[in-house]
Amino acid sequence: MKRLLFVLSLALPLIANAQSPVRVYDAWRTADRIKIDGKLTESAWNKASFSSEFVDIRGEEFPSPTKSTTVRMVWDDDFLYVGATLVEDNIIGSLTAHDDIIYHDNDFEVFLDPYGDGKLYYEIENNALGTVMDLMMEKPYSADGQFIMNWDCKGLKLAVSKDGTLNNSKDTDRAWYVEMAIPFDALERGFMDPRLHKVWRMNFSRVEWLGKDGPEENWVWAPTGKVDIHVPEKWGYVRFCDGEYVPPMPPARVVKNWIWERLKPEWTDEQYATHFRKAYDCGFSAIFFEGYDERIYRLCKESGLEAHYWLWTMNRADLLQKHPEWGAVNRKGESSYDKPAYVDYYRFLCPSRPEVADAIAEDYLRCANLKYVDGMMLDYVRYPDVVLPVSLWGNYGIDQSRELPEYDYCYCDICRAKFKEQTGRDPLDDQYPNEDQSWLNFRYDAITAVVTKIYETLAAQGKFLSAAVFPGPTMAKRMVRQDWGNWPLKAYFPMTYNGFYNEGPEWIGRSIAESVKAVGGDAAVYAGLMFPDLKGDDLEKALDAAYDNGASGVSFFDGPDDVGFERLKAYLQKHNYAPAR
Repeated sequence: MKRLLFVLSLALPLIANAQSPVRVYDAWRTADRIKIDGKLTESAWNKASFSSEFVDIRGEEFPSPTKSTTVRMVWDDDFLYVGATLVEDNIIGSLTAHDDIIYHDNDFEVFLDPYGDGKLYYEIENNALGTVMDLMMEKPYSADGQFIMNWDCKGLKLAVSKDGTLNNSKDTDRAWYVEMAIPFDALERGFMDPRLHKVWRMNFSRVEWLGKDGPEENWVWAPTGKVDIHVPEKWGYVRFCDGEYVPPMPPARVVKNWIWERLKPEWTDEQYATHFRKAYDCGFSAIFFEGYDERIYRLCKESGLEAHYWLWTMNRADLLQKHPEWGAVNRKGESSYDKPAYVDYYRFLCPSRPEVADAIAEDYLRCANLKYVDGMMLDYVRYPDVVLPVSLWGNYGIDQSRELPEYDYCYCDICRAKFKEQTGRDPLDDQYPNEDQSWLNFRYDAITAVVTKIYETLAAQGKFLSAAVFPGPTMAKRMVRQDWGNWPLKAYFPMTYNGFYNEGPEWIGRSIAESVKAVGGDAAVYAGLMFPDLKGDDLEKALDAAYDNGASGVSFFDGPDDVGFERLKAYLQKHNYAPAR
């Protein structure tokens, strides 16, 4: 028999509310066999303690229930067992179909939040006939949560027994009993196993119709202070005990992990659904797509993942075809329209033209309003690389240990005129313009102004905007004139591709630490990882470097493969990291 590892995920409150003490129940492991027949006669139940009596849902200062209700709990490797005793002088029930609205009958209800965060928690209700309604709540109704009725507690075993007769008002009954075995496997959330948590938030409710036309009574184990059971932060604590001391652990750290992907229109719905389910189950929260396909975005969203549109910003051949005069110009006077740097697709725009920022902002807003799009990502939001990553120098037969004029942009007439208006100088008159800090700042600010224009345009309509940026503001400014530490965004993805710089995974940590410091807590920083470069145990080392230095999550480019998915899942479980949902 496998041994369950429970870890303490919630600190129990030490101070009780003056009106309603915090409910705590110790559920003990049992090795006794339990037959689910509703009779609660096994030795395991005799050893289990009764809960405190149910009270009015509004609190103990309200009138006590006229009929007693208590629960008991035990557990083993596979099930949480719940036994309820409901004193009743007239046992009634009428609903017989699964997922009927059971609380229209007198009923017993179980609420389970193994993860203690009030999200995607579970509800199981039954009446005296043993008819079950089970559902999942996205979050409480008060937070605009929706119920998920198509969730079923797979493998649930439930039985009811009665000390009396059903639907016979002429005699006096005594009680009815509920016995259920709730499979832990049915309560998994994504890749998270509820058995990893030693303390759960739980509650129990009894709906009792004392009169034919109501109103109904709501009697609960842990009162919420109002006639609303969906207040998970007011529920009680159930501690899973097995006789061994388990050192307390802090709550799981929530991280948000992403993938950059190109669209694969040739994939079928089933291929994409399988891929997205795998990503979700292994700890990813969102995917960036380069391009848009409504079908693929819909399938992504249906899997529980966010779908974001990854779009090029300043590198825009499509706009240059319409407006050749918008091309960025290098120090030799060559335009990226007809003489692009490095590769043919490097067709960069000049950021100093207001019409450029306007056109790009309109394009981003149009894409942000497409169906199923959760947010937009800026890419190539910079100048052409004045300095390439060192590992790429050999590809082009160049030595960029000093800045070369053919890769130094933008020296167009518009930029030079604006700079001269500000400073009285033409940068081309300077023998060393790459050392002129005012000229560098001018170009940093020009890109920042474009970003600000896009951000303000999208923010006005409540749209989310992030950016893929170069690693660390220091490198970003030197390599591509990108001062992203002073942008207004709330999420950045520094491309800490360590292999590009002939660095080991520990270098990622230094870059992330600088980036986190630069944003000063005003934005999230997600480490961009090039999956093929992470050989052997470098994947785990890269994750350590990112998370240990303040990254809010990671984002993978060119992967991961199925093995990488599972390694990320194992890493998150080992470190008690929970994916943002």
